[in-house]
Amino acid sequence: MRRLNVLAAVALGAVVASGECQAGGFALREQSAAGQGASFAGAAAPGDSPSAMFWNPAAITAFDGVTIEADHSLILPRSSLSVDPSISSLAGFGFGNGGDVGIDAYVPSFYGTWQVNDEVYLGLSVNSPFGLATHSETPWVGQSEHLRAKVRSVAVTPTVGYRINDMISVGVGATTQYMSVSLSRMPVLASSPLTFGTGTIEGEDWSFGATAGLTLTPMEGTEIGFGYRSPMIVSLDGSMLVTSGGAAVSSVETTAGITLPETVTLGLRQAINDRFTLLAGLEWTNWSRLGTVPVVASSGATVSTLAFEYGDGWMVSLGGEYDFSDQLTLRAGAGYEWSPVKDAHRSMRLPDADRLWLSAGASYEFSSALSLDFAYTHIFVSDAPVSVATDAAIGVIGYGGTAEADIDIISAALRYKFGG
Repeated sequence: MRRLNVLAAVALGAVVASGECQAGGFALREQSAAGQGASFAGAAAPGDSPSAMFWNPAAITAFDGVTIEADHSLILPRSSLSVDPSISSLAGFGFGNGGDVGIDAYVPSFYGTWQVNDEVYLGLSVNSPFGLATHSETPWVGQSEHLRAKVRSVAVTPTVGYRINDMISVGVGATTQYMSVSLSRMPVLASSPLTFGTGTIEGEDWSFGATAGLTLTPMEGTEIGFGYRSPMIVSLDGSMLVTSGGAAVSSVETTAGITLPETVTLGLRQAINDRFTLLAGLEWTNWSRLGTVPVVASSGATVSTLAFEYGDGWMVSLGGEYDFSDQLTLRAGAGYEWSPVKDAHRSMRLPDADRLWLSAGASYEFSSALSLDFAYTHIFVSDAPVSVATDAAIGVIGYGGTAEADIDIISAALRYKFGG
């Protein structure tokens, strides 16, 4: 177990140092190279990768001995605004569109499982479940509302699984998560002459949650996985600072209470013959928990608001795996994701929209102990309207247009089995 502890510590450091990117709201789905190769179809069903425990903790009962896996994803987003001058007041002064707001991100994760006996299994995962990073180049038409946004998280989840019999396994986990948030913009401080300051809201907090799952194997060749990730209450304690010309205009301690959404995932793996397995997945995320979040000063006064007003998020996916040989498995899949971001509340801080996933991947077994997963995904993001209204009270000048985006994701994972 010393190897498992050392690798877990290394993985934790890597996740803390990682970059961020949005994916369906500001959640990160990129937690598994094997899952990504099929657009996460069947991700909650065990298969050959312990990364399934992210969606379904009961999946750890499918792995004998000790199994460790390190996953790495590189997310390459592109998103820009096609400005509508009729609703973008600063366009008439020659302000631009902010360029490509997407920031490339590296997202690692780690998984380990240990079979204690025929019934009891232990697991550990280290992930970054939520993340966001966007940045606009000034001068641009929406700089009073958005300059830079960054969300970082790291979650550690120890897990216990129990195999009731050959057909039914259950699992539970306890999650400890650290999150930090930083949002900046250039509010208007004076209208004549037009003067912009720099405003930054920052906050961080630890939160706690739980996972639970069920794996059913009703017959040989059929695996059904069901997983639940609980909501997490975050109180982002930090500060709000406004500066002008390098000098502080105001600075107050703040807090913002956010309830991160719960997620329910269903996965299916169905063997069609000795070589081909059909994969299917369905996921629901309760993003509608996020309405308008007040940012409250230590005096009790509301000094700003974060208007999320999300709807629920859904994703469906279908894919397949083909055993090309005893060593090589090929997979592919497609998925469609309904974004929780509503047209009325979309901005270039998070220009999320409905998206189509197309993925391909492979796994290669170098030996009975060592294997490598690889995956590539291209995401077609629907063009979506952006319309931010002028709000003189907080120094926002309205802007809008059409957000255009697409995303490439490259993932790889190395897996090693001890014993079994």
